[in-house]
This record gives sequence, structure tokens and C-alpha cells, in this order.
Amino acid sequence: MAPPALQTMSSTVSSTTEKAAELSEQMEIDAIWKEVNSKVVELAGGDPRKVQTALDINAVLKYVDNVQSSDKKKSEKFGTFKSIVNRTLQCINTVGGIVADGASTVFAPAGMCYNALTFVIQAWQGYEGIFENLAELLEKCTEFLERLESYEGRMDKRLTRVAVQNLRLFVEICDRTIKLRRKHTRFIAFTKQLFLNDNGIQDLLGIMDRLNAKESLLVSAQTYKLVSDSAGDIKLILDGQKEQKKEEEGKKWRKTIAKALGFPNTMLDNDGEPIPYWKKAFDARKNALVDGTGRWILDDTMFLDWTTSSSPTKPVVVLGGKSGSGKTSLLANTVRHLRKMDRPGPTSRIVTAYYFMEGDKRKPEEEDDSTVLELVSRTLLWQIATSYEAMTKSVYQMLERSSNFDNSTDLWQQLFINNKERLNSDTTFFFFIDGIDETLVPLIQRLTSTPDNKEARLFLAARPEVVSSWLEPADGINFNVIPISEYNGEDIDTYIKYRMDNMPILKDSSRPGISEWREKILKTLRVKCGGDYFKLNTSLKALSSVDLIEDIKEVLADADKTRTDQIDAEIRQLNSNRTIKEIQEINEIIMWIENGRRWFSVEMMEDLLSVKYKTMPRVRARTPPPVLPRRKTGSPIPGTPPQELEEEEAAPATLTISLLPFSQKLAEKYPIFSVTDSSFVDWRSPEIKDRIPSKDAGDIVSNTRASGPQVLQESEISIVRHFLNNVCPPELYTRFDFEQFFSAKLGAGQKEYICLDPENADIRIVLTCLIILTEVDLRNKDGLREYAGYWLLDHLEKVDLSIADRELKAQIGPLLVKLFTDEDGIDSMFWPFDLNVSMKTWDQGEYALLREVRGEWVYSMAGVEQVSRWLHDSAVTKRINTELGSSFTSAVKMSSANLHEAVLSFAAKTVAEHLFRRMDFTPRHFWCGCWFIRGYLHRLNPERSAQMSDDPLPYYLDTSPESLKFENRAFRIEELQEIEAWAASVLDKANDTPVEQSNWEIHGALITFQLCRAEEGSIDIYQGRARKAIELNPNNWHACHFIAKQPNTSNEESVQLLSRAKQAVEQLRDSDESWIKNSANSSLLARITLDLGDRLWELGEDYKLAASIHRESLSYNYIHFANYVAVLTRYHKREAWAEFIAFIQMLNCTTATTAAFFDELVNEFVVDLISVRRSDMLARAADATKRWDVIETFFNQAIDIGTQQEAHPLLFLLRDGFAKTLASATDELQRAKVVAIQETALENIKLHNGDVLSHSTMEDMTNSLAETYLEKAFQPNLPAEMIDSYGTRIANLLPDTSAVLDASTYSVAACCLVRYHHRRGSGPSSNAAGVALAREWVRRIVRAGIELLSDEDEENDDFAYEMLARLLATVEDARNVRITWTLRNLIQHEAQARWENWVTTSPKSPLAHQLGPGADLNARLNGAAAAAPQTDGGGGDDGGLAKPAWFVACDGCDRRWTVMDEPLRTCADCVGTTQLCVACHGQLLGVGGAGLEQKKMKKDFRCARGHAFVEVPAWDPSLAAGLPRACVPLPDGADPSRRWITLDEWKAELRRTYLDGDGKEVAA
Repeated sequence: MAPPALQTMSSTVSSTTEKAAELSEQMEIDAIWKEVNSKVVELAGGDPRKVQTALDINAVLKYVDNVQSSDKKKSEKFGTFKSIVNRTLQCINTVGGIVADGASTVFAPAGMCYNALTFVIQAWQGYEGIFENLAELLEKCTEFLERLESYEGRMDKRLTRVAVQNLRLFVEICDRTIKLRRKHTRFIAFTKQLFLNDNGIQDLLGIMDRLNAKESLLVSAQTYKLVSDSAGDIKLILDGQKEQKKEEEGKKWRKTIAKALGFPNTMLDNDGEPIPYWKKAFDARKNALVDGTGRWILDDTMFLDWTTSSSPTKPVVVLGGKSGSGKTSLLANTVRHLRKMDRPGPTSRIVTAYYFMEGDKRKPEEEDDSTVLELVSRTLLWQIATSYEAMTKSVYQMLERSSNFDNSTDLWQQLFINNKERLNSDTTFFFFIDGIDETLVPLIQRLTSTPDNKEARLFLAARPEVVSSWLEPADGINFNVIPISEYNGEDIDTYIKYRMDNMPILKDSSRPGISEWREKILKTLRVKCGGDYFKLNTSLKALSSVDLIEDIKEVLADADKTRTDQIDAEIRQLNSNRTIKEIQEINEIIMWIENGRRWFSVEMMEDLLSVKYKTMPRVRARTPPPVLPRRKTGSPIPGTPPQELEEEEAAPATLTISLLPFSQKLAEKYPIFSVTDSSFVDWRSPEIKDRIPSKDAGDIVSNTRASGPQVLQESEISIVRHFLNNVCPPELYTRFDFEQFFSAKLGAGQKEYICLDPENADIRIVLTCLIILTEVDLRNKDGLREYAGYWLLDHLEKVDLSIADRELKAQIGPLLVKLFTDEDGIDSMFWPFDLNVSMKTWDQGEYALLREVRGEWVYSMAGVEQVSRWLHDSAVTKRINTELGSSFTSAVKMSSANLHEAVLSFAAKTVAEHLFRRMDFTPRHFWCGCWFIRGYLHRLNPERSAQMSDDPLPYYLDTSPESLKFENRAFRIEELQEIEAWAASVLDKANDTPVEQSNWEIHGALITFQLCRAEEGSIDIYQGRARKAIELNPNNWHACHFIAKQPNTSNEESVQLLSRAKQAVEQLRDSDESWIKNSANSSLLARITLDLGDRLWELGEDYKLAASIHRESLSYNYIHFANYVAVLTRYHKREAWAEFIAFIQMLNCTTATTAAFFDELVNEFVVDLISVRRSDMLARAADATKRWDVIETFFNQAIDIGTQQEAHPLLFLLRDGFAKTLASATDELQRAKVVAIQETALENIKLHNGDVLSHSTMEDMTNSLAETYLEKAFQPNLPAEMIDSYGTRIANLLPDTSAVLDASTYSVAACCLVRYHHRRGSGPSSNAAGVALAREWVRRIVRAGIELLSDEDEENDDFAYEMLARLLATVEDARNVRITWTLRNLIQHEAQARWENWVTTSPKSPLAHQLGPGADLNARLNGAAAAAPQTDGGGGDDGGLAKPAWFVACDGCDRRWTVMDEPLRTCADCVGTTQLCVACHGQLLGVGGAGLEQKKMKKDFRCARGHAFVEVPAWDPSLAAGLPRACVPLPDGADPSRRWITLDEWKAELRRTYLDGDGKEVAA
């Protein structure tokens, strides 16, 4: 599909002239079509009676069949020919309908062309090879005609003429083809490309090619599907197109940079950009900071010299301190302060890049063996390279020249040190690195030894021993050390007070004695902990859990213990106080932290721990093998009766050993763990792991570590028992249970204790993964199935079977057999379940998982070889005692076995049965089934298997030959035939009954239709098989439904088929209550009903009946939102608003089913309807029927579903659609709700942004809300505090400037902030922080504009001028506003001149063939303009030149200019986004003029009478006369001798005004 774009037209004429031109166009259309009609009559031999006025597609296809059947020799190409004829007829039908809507003619346009085609076939009938030649010709014609299909319903007169001209050319090609029949002899039948080689036909096809202007027309056609009737919306689309083009270019740059920096695939998002883990770590640190801490460093003289001096004494500052002294937090605090300061550095822009060692903590098994230097380099270089647009572009250009680097230091040298942007006088680079590795020393030397005065500035956090061992001996590193322990005493006091303020026993200082205790605790911890935050936190945590004075004293007494002592004591306490099950759970958490292949969130860790409880005896229901419905996996069918239970239910099943929330359990009961800054479960401190004993050969009992269990000997207990017996009466001795106490102590050696078990960790995880994949309930948890599927093979490979526990190995064997022989296990590995999500979400989620599984277990040898390794171990096979298990094991262990056949034969048969027997008809099912069997059959064939890679890695890579071959979604017919033949053999198809054969045929038809519909001859195959299915079983309603859906099936036949099917299916439902409870059956009934409604609507005989049947389809527990968009579009086209609202109202009653398809609801319904199609039909329906309650109910119910599912990105898109719908309302009460919805959407996504949404999506809403706040801030009689609040709200909308990649991002919202403070002024009531932020954005935008004008790319100059013009209008800089608009006009003027020169001189110009070189100039220009739609610049096809597009429109009357021939007014209070012509501006001010009346109804027209405007001058062509290159014309030049200045002079003026000053222009 072509990208969204805009068809543009130059128009500077008045409305009267436009109407006259439209009338002229209509007359020309009518004249052309009369010529077409006459030509068809001519082809009929001059007899109008031979022209069949009622000829339709089916009649033509029937005629084609008759012609072919009469031939003695049947052409092998006939199937292809018929397919192409069918497609051609469909195109003609659509385009003909367009013409019929736009032309005042009684002739049926499509019918005329049908007749012409039948005359061609008739003329050439009987010639051998004719079908192949005609197919080639028709395919070429269709290539042009099908581009016009997207115009349906959006064709203006000018484009209607293009359609008419295309149909006329098609008829002329038919005429030429018939004439060739009379010209050539019978021997010509053997000539290939008979028609395409003819000069006359080539000339006509060439005209059609130029007429359509291929690429431009594609863009225009797609846009007509997107834009509304408002030209104001078209302007919005044009702006969006430019933004989209710029965003795509930026993505390309960033993706290239990420690849060059060496980020592994596991760290890249869907756009190929690295997931910013460093930002998450920084944000978490920043959010955990205590207010008031870290300020002392801002006054430190060494730090001030480092940050503010243009040439610091020493470029490196080291924050020195021992481990746990708070260096990391202070470093994060310093970055935060630096970014918030107004003009913090010696230049107007600072770039901060940071790296936290702990934030980059990774599993050693992850696909990344990078060194610390490589990790630090790519993280810092990525932040630098994407810090602002000019730098991104510069790095990209350097990579285009050379992308080979020797090592990481060479990478720095080429991309940063040698980068011209490093020398940018406006920019200073600051680097923050938390933690130093020895490999970083050469990098530090390189960065601080550049020969210029633009050295990078480094802020390092390091321990004293690191400084003395690595930095001090290194040559050329000049650094200052700031010892944290000498300055952070106040920070420590602040932190202790903050923690006490949150303790129930200490937070209320007014209670007697509390102040004294707070002071005592503060002094004690300050002295005893010595600035060690680990000891400090340990003591404060202990204090938070006690309340007795004696306990408090004990905690304070232990505060000065060493870290090791504190950790050992903590572990001993856990061993003593926790139950055996709790200790087992602690050990399992340790296992997942140390041996899991990735980090786990709290929720995921809890799910993993719950797996072992799922394998305990519990209530199980006897249920048949589950079908795979098109609904949320595992969701019960409403109304299902309770099943008979195998055993009596005793108590509710739980997945954990306690009901305490797991996160609370970690904090309160398992304090050795914590939740990290990135929300993962990890050790509270790495030192704790070092104190955990290992469960090795020596066993725990003999472990001498202090943290180990304290075991007593029998002799010791005997001594104590003897003493007690002598001093205690027997009754007292018994009451104290001393004997039970002694027994417990003696058995302590056999008790569970906290420990590591490295020898069995991987095998325990294998056991867990196998349980997950073979248990349906566990498999349905996406996170569990995902981990087990991705990492099962890796854990299998890591297990050393020679030392692994034999009992664990024995448990693995039966599960391994079950995984590959039981349907549940096979489905978990190879079959799709996520059918309720959009295709985009599926591709990113389940498809990626299944693809990797196929790569490991089907395509490569890795998986099957591991199965063989394990089953050759006798301990593994010890408990495999079933007949099936034994045969499976024997087959795998055979030395001559084909491992893929031995391991996967059961799976292959199961997948084949799913593919050809089950009622699952989605493309996902067909793809997964055919991918598996295709790969399996390749492995069964020794010759083909030898050509396949045994390593799974190539199958993971998108662009590898292996991946392209085996994961291609387009299958060849031969491949499907091979798959089906094998499936027929293993499934014993030969013994199928007619009903089973019918089902098989419809499966084959649908698989062919879905997987290779573009293949030559596929149409005949899938339609033929579907009809055969009906012949075998007239009651095969799936086949009836499929045939009824085909485009060449008439509405009448479809209604007949669907009505019969619906009636029969309803009888089945009524006769068997359980029938409808099968989701395959209910979905079939729903689809038949919905499509019947569509066909009845297309018939047009009873719209109310059609609509009622549409609504009926919603009651069958089936959801398909993409179809519902088509239904509502039909209603919208006829303005059937009552039916529209009734459908939504019925949809609101399906929330129980809808919830499982929330992703589809948002992406394929709300986003498609409102954002992609830019339709306001929901609002129009609500306005027309006064039923806003129905629309609000729809959105509110959907929001409730999204909130329950915590689907935050989807919630944002949903609320965005809701806000846009309300904004389109005519009712002010509805529009007033928009702000609250947008606020909620932005607040929610800021808290839960997973970098899934595109930046433009959030930016659009932010800009809209900022404009609203700005408008509200200056309403009459608004209290000062309300005005202040709106300023604060605008500021809060904007992201941190350091996090914005380029200044154009959020520029509208930024200009709103600038305008707010510009109007408020800089008096005492102004907000200093807000003013500073506004000034920073001014600097960013101006600086970005100057940089764009300073590079070598002229294509981005207009974007720079547009960005500057918006800002300059905002601050009412009239002189520079006029200059920027003049420069924009100059670009347009030069482009227009180039185009006109090309049209008048180039033989490749549009319509040159028709008009000839001697044609009148105006005729050539007008003809070229009509034939070639305008673009936003660039060349056309075949080296041609596109006509420049209009670049500005009046927001009042929608007049548009390619070059402005009259002045405009740009609105400062609309931050430069509104332009008005003189007449519309006058009407707005109430001083006369015309043209604004139509815009009074525009809902988003924000401009008001009291707004300030800047005049933009009309283009003066004399300014371009003699203008030197790289000069700026001065439209207001008072001195005739100084008509221009150089571009550098103008940029210097902007720099002095906006970059070098204090930014006072913001608050004028």
C-alpha cells in the first residue's frame, strides 16, 4: 500500500473562476465519454444493437469459458488468462462506477468496456497462443487501471477526467488490437508478446502511463482514502506527510547508527532502535532521590569550573568514595541538576550522556559477550548521536562513508572525535559514568587529549582504590577528585530524617519522647554507619519493623557491625524463622536470579514459583481435547455446564504458599532480595550472594560459613539435658517441650537451608519449562509459555547429565516424551493461540516465539540432537514406562534414525490434522501449519536436508537466505501440493467419507486462497475446490460461505447461498443446544450472518433488513472488528445514522466477548476508523441521532477493559480516538470533555510508557492540549492563579529537553509555552522556572533551524524556515517572520520556474506526445498540470519533474498558493499555525471581507478576533532577480542598494538575538 500522502492542486483563482473551470471539466468529461460510446459502436460494426447494454462481469467470464471450450487445443495458460480477465473486469467495474458517479451520461461506463473486450476475444478466437498474449496486454492495462480504484467515493472533476481518459485509452487499445487481427497472418500466433511489441499499442500504453503518473497517482489515491472533504484537513494531512517523511528518515538514520554501534538484537525494539535501559535506570534512580540532597556539589569550585568554564582546568572530575557511600545516587542527582539549570554550561546547548554499571546488569548467558568498554561505548555514543538532529545526521553520513572500525576506541575516534559537530561552538558534551573498569582508561585518555579546546568533560564515580590503581598511573588524564564522604554529611542526615518520617513509630514528633528518640537515632546512625548506605538501610529497615524500646536499642547497638556480619546474621535469622516451604521458595528465587536467562519482574517471578504447585494433586475436570477457537485462549464458552469432577473439591486452589502479595512478601519476609530500578527481582546487594553457601559435595552440615546453619552435636545436648533434669521438676520440664527442642536441633542438619545449587539449577529450570509447555493452564500464561519456548533448548544444552540429580533426571523423561507426543505439548510449541490480537501485535509477540521454536526444533539440528542426548541417559528413561513413550524412546535412540522423523513425527501428524481437519481458518493457523510441515519435509529428504543449516542462528535473522526461504509467507502452489499430499498419506485421507472429503477440500481451498492467492492459476484452484466441496456435501456451509464471499459471485447468488446456509445452521443450532457452544460453529454462523447483511445492503432493496442482520451477527460470540469498520463505512456512505447507532449499541452489549479482543478493538477499529481514515463518522452519527450516550458507552466500556488488562499503550490510542470523536461534535458539552480525556491519556502513558507508541502519536495530543491551555489561559476575567496554572500545565506537557531528539518534536507545544510567557511578560508575577524553560526551547528551535540551514542538504531548508517561521511569529518578530516566509516563497518560485522550463523544453513532459513540441505554452502548462498530480517536490517517473505543490493555504477560505501572489496574516496567538488572507482576516476582525463563512463551522478553528497577527508579504519576483547564491532577500529593505544579505549574516543575527543573549524576547 502506498504511504499516506496528498494530492495537491495549485489554485489562485476566485470561487467564480473555480466553478467555471469545474463546469468546463464536466463538459469535457461528457464529450470524452460520448467518444468512447461511439468507438464501441464502431467496434460492433456500426450496429448499436450488437452492444449489450446489460453486460456484466459474470456474462463476460461465461463468454470466455465458452470460447475456450470451443477450442480444439486448450491452452495451458487459460487459467492465468481467465484470472487476469477477472481482475481487469473488476478494475473496470470500479473505475466505471467512479465515472458513472461523476459523468452526466446515461451510458454504463463499465459495460461499454466489457463489450470492447468481448469484441477483442471474438476477433482473435481460434488463434493458438492468443490467451497468453492477451493476458500480457490486459495485465499491463490493469496495472494502470487498478491505481484508480482507491479513488472510489473521492473523485473530483479533475480526477474523474483522468478516469474517463483511462477508460477511453482502454477502448482504443481494444480497437488497435482488433485492427492487428486484420493485419497479421496466422503464423503470427507463434510470436511472443504479440500485442506488447506493437508500436501503436505501446504508444497508447505510454500515454496511459504518463496520464496516471504512476507513483504520484498511487500517493494521491491512497490520500483520497484518508482525507475528509475539508481542505483544512488536507492541509493537516500535508503537514503530517512532511512530518512522516521526516520521521521515517530519522528512523533510518537511527537504525543505521544502532547497527554500527553493535547493539545485539535482543536489545532492539521493533524499529531497530535500542531499548533505552540506561534511561530506565536513571529515571528510577532519579525518582528515588530524596529532595534536598546533593545540592552541595553545585557550589563546589571544582565542579563549577568543570561545568561553566569555556576551558576547564581539568576535563575530568572524579567523585571518590567507598562502596555504598552514595556515589551512584549523587551522580544521578548531578545529571538531574545539570539538566534543570538555566544555561548550565558555557554554551547554549549541553549534551549529557550517562552510563550506570548497575543499570546495565545483564545475564551472562544473554546473546551479548561485549566487554565493559563496548557496553559503555555504544550506550554513550548512542545518546550523543541521537541528542539532536544535526548530530544524528552527521553520524549517519559518516557511517555511509565508512562503517568499518577496528575497535571501540576507533569507533569513538571516527564518530565523535572526528565529527565536525563536536566542534560546534554552541554545544558542550558532558559524560557521566558510574563505575570504572580498567578497559575504560584508554577511552578516557583519548577523549581528554584532543588537540583543540573542545575536550569532552567526564564525571566519573569511582572507589579510591580504582583511582589510585588505574587513573593516577595513566598518562594524560588530568582530573580532580571530590571525596563524597567529606561533603555529604548533610545528605545523610536528610536521608535518615526522611526514612524516620515514614516510620509509624517515629513520624509524629509531637508525641512525648519521639523528638528525643529521633535525635538519638540520627546521631547514632550518623556515627556508627559512617556514611555506608548499606549499613544505614539495614539498620533503618530493622527499626521500621520494631516498636519496643529494647528492640530499638538492640538495632542501634548492632549498627556498627561490618557488612559481612550483618548479612550473615540476616541469613541465619531467615534460616531460623522461615518455614521449610518458605526456604524452598527462597532457594527457587535464587535459582531464577542466578540461572534464569533474563531478569524477571515481580509478577513473572510469582508465576514461575507457582508452577510447582500446579503439579500437586488438585481438582481436575474430565474435558475433551480443547478446540482452538478464535477467542481468547482458554476462555470458557458462556453457558458451559459444569463438568463431572474426578475427586471431591476440598478447598480453593492457590498458586502460592501464602495469600500475601508477592511484592510485599519480598519486602517483609525475604529481605535478601529487592526490586531493582528496572522493576526486576534481584539480590538486595551483590555481597549477599557471596555469603550464601553452595549445596555441593561437602553439604551444608559441614559448611563452616558463619551464615550457614548452626548444628548442635548429641554430646552438647546431653550436657544441657542433664543439667535441666537436675534443676527442673519433671512436670515443668515437660511443659517447656525441651525434648522437642533438642530433636529439632539434632535434625537441623537435615533441614532445608538457604543455599545455591549450581549443579542442578538448569535441570530444575528444564523441569519447570516442560511442566509449563505440557500443562494447558500454565501454557495460557503468555509470559510462562514465552520463557519456556525461548529458553528450553538453552537450558537443556547447559545441563551436565553426568552430575545432575538422578531423581530430577527421572522426572524429565516422561515430560520430554509428552512434549512431543501429546497434543497439548505439541500445540504449546508449534501452534498459534493469540488469535485475539492485531496482526502487528502477533508479529511482534507470538509469531516471533514460534519462529524461534521452529528454527531450533524443526529447521536446525539443535533441538532434536538434545532430545537424543537426554534419552540416551538411562536415568532419564527410567520412568518412561508407557507403550507410546517406549516406542518414542526407541525410535530416537536408533543409530540409523532420522532424528527429525523420530522426534517430530507425532507433532507433524498433529499439525497436519489441525491444518486439514480442524475448523480453524485464520491465516495464522495456515502459516504456522505449513511452515512446520514444509521444514519437516525438507528435513526428511536427505538431499534437501544436507543443504540446510544445522545451526538455528540463521533462521532467526530476518534477511538471511534461510529465513527468507522457510519463513516466507507466500507459498508456491507446488509447495502446498507437497504438504497436502504428505498430509493425505499420514491422515489416511483415502478412506474419508464424502463429508470428510468435502471438509478437506474447503481446507485446501482456504489454504490456497490465504497463502498463494497471487500465484498464477490459484483462483481456479481455490474456487474450484470450494465448489467441489459443495458438490461433495451441499451442507458444507464453510464452502458456501467462501464462494459467497468471492468478488465474482453476484449479489443475488451470494444472498441465495448465505440465506440457505444461515437457515440450515440455525436449524442445527435449534436441534442441538451444545452445537452453538462450539466456537467454530458460532463463529461460522456469525460470519455467514454478517456477510449476508453486507450482500443485502449492496443489493439495496431493503436497507433496514440488511442492518438488522448485521446486528444479529453480533449476538453469536464472535468478534472481527475489521469487518465492522466496513459495515459502518457502508452506513456512513448512505448517512444511515439510525442503523449506525443501533449497530454500536448492539456492539456495546458484547463486552464479555469483546474483552478478549481488546487489541483488535483498538488497532483495527478505533485507530483505523478515526486516525488512519481520519473519519468523524462516529461523531456525525451521534450528532444526527442525538445519541452521544451510545458512543460514550462504547468508549467507556473499552477503557474499562483496557484498564483491567493494564494495556497502557492501547489505552492511550483508545482515549486519543475518544478525544478526537468528541472534538468533532457539534455539541459544546461534548467538546468540553476532550481536555480531561487527553490529560488522563498523557498522565497514564507517562507512568507506563514502554516505548511502544510512536513519538508522533503522543506529540499530536500534547500539541493539541497545549493549544487548548494557551487559549484558556487568556480568557477574559480569569483569576491570576488560574492563568498561572495553565502556564504550569503547558510546561508539564513538555518532555525534558535533553530527552528530545530534535527541536521540531513538540515544537507546537513549545511555542505555546513561549507564547504564554511572551504575553504574560517578565514581571514579578511571572514564573521564573517557566520562563527559563521557554527560553531553552527558543534556543533549541533557533539552533536547530540554523543547523539545518548550515548543512549541505538543501531539501531540509524549507522545513527549517517553516519551523523558524512558527517560532518567530509566536514572539512577534515581524522582520524575521517576513524574511522566513520570503525564503519559503523563493524556494517555491525556483521550483515552479524549473518545472515550467522542463514542461516547455523536455520531450518527457506530460502530454508532450499529444500536444506536440509546437503547442501553445499555456496549453502545454495546463495539460501537464492536469496530467501530473502535484507533489511536495522531487522528480517524477522516467527522469521527469513533478509540479511543485501548494505550500500554504488560507485557514479561512481554503485558498491555496504554490507561490503567494497576495499577502497573508499569520497568527501569533495560534503560534504560527494559522494563516489568513486579507479578506478572511478582515472578516475575522469584523471590518468586511468575504470567505470566512464556511470556516465558522469548522470545529478546530481556534483563531479569534483578539489575536495578534504578523503580516506576511506577497511574493515579489523582483527579489529573485540577480539574487546571489546563499543570500537572503530583504522584503522590507528601505535601502534599494541593500536588497539582500548573506545567509551567514542572517544566521548571525538570529544567533545574537536568540542564542547569545538572555532570551528576554520570550517575555516581551
